[in-house]
Amino acid sequence: MNQAELPLSWPKALLAVIPGLLAVVGLVSTNFTDLMLVGMALLFVYLLVVFFINKRQVPGWSLMAGGMLSAIGVLLAAGVIGGLSSLAVGQWASVIVVAVMLLVLIALLIFSLRKREVSPVVWTLLALIVVCQLGVRVKYFVLLGTSWSVVYGWLFISLYAVLVGLLLPVAFGLLLAPRVRQQALLFVVGAVFLGFQLLIDINNRVGGVIGGTVWFTVYKVSIPLLFTVVAPLWFLRAPSARSRLGGLLGWTGLAVVIDLVLVGLSYQDLPVILLISFIPYTLSVLLTLVLGYVLYGSYADEDGTDSEADGEQAQEDAQDEPVEEPAEDEPGEAASPDEPEDSPEDEHDRTN
Repeated sequence: MNQAELPLSWPKALLAVIPGLLAVVGLVSTNFTDLMLVGMALLFVYLLVVFFINKRQVPGWSLMAGGMLSAIGVLLAAGVIGGLSSLAVGQWASVIVVAVMLLVLIALLIFSLRKREVSPVVWTLLALIVVCQLGVRVKYFVLLGTSWSVVYGWLFISLYAVLVGLLLPVAFGLLLAPRVRQQALLFVVGAVFLGFQLLIDINNRVGGVIGGTVWFTVYKVSIPLLFTVVAPLWFLRAPSARSRLGGLLGWTGLAVVIDLVLVGLSYQDLPVILLISFIPYTLSVLLTLVLGYVLYGSYADEDGTDSEADGEQAQEDAQDEPVEEPAEDEPGEAASPDEPEDSPEDEHDRTN
């Protein structure tokens, strides 16, 4: 079976979620500490090992590690761009950061989607993701009132979040999709998780309520476990495209909802508008995964791969089909299949 086809075997699927297990034990993060450097080093080693054991080629099932590293790289690049821009333009540095990220996104989309017919579904999903992220921060107007500074913060933070945390991972995945097809979605899962991880125990609110208890440990472990282990395993092992996407959205969505609900409850007196903002945030994450699935799945369709088919089952069916044995030839030289048999008249002419 082609390595880009799904479902994968259990050994490969378990190898694919090793980066997720690193996240579960807290070694993959964006807290910019020595622990983060250790996690990055382990992800590099992981990619290097699978590169050599896979005939000097990075397999699609290992791309969650690449997504995690790319997310850290984009965050570092944005910080550097912002720092340098602030020296030149001061408070407008944030505009430069968003503009650069937007230009990178446009360039990647043009390069990856050139000479390809893009479905209206793709543009609809893109628009919905942006709208959802803008909707998340409508709370600014309720809590802070209406002013130009609030509008500026609303636009900048929303666009930065949607570009860096959601759309750029999908665009980078497009560079990988022609070779690995839908397995490129693992890259998006890894990258999106690093962006979402910033909201796990945000402001140490959950830790302030249940910190030091076994429930806090369960909380800290369960979110990355669902997002980067259970969901990818389901995606890689599910027998059909429908169950593949449904399981991925279900498990990642559950991780996001559990975290946001616990963070909300830990505030106790959290305004209703903030609780409502959790809905578009969750939708934006799920719609991003759907967008990647639609874009990367188009490569499988072009290659003639049936997205609903189970590759292994197709092979088993082919083996079960009866094989017709060729008829045994008469002693002597076998006649060429392209030459007609001699008629009695032709045989009589040769003997005479």
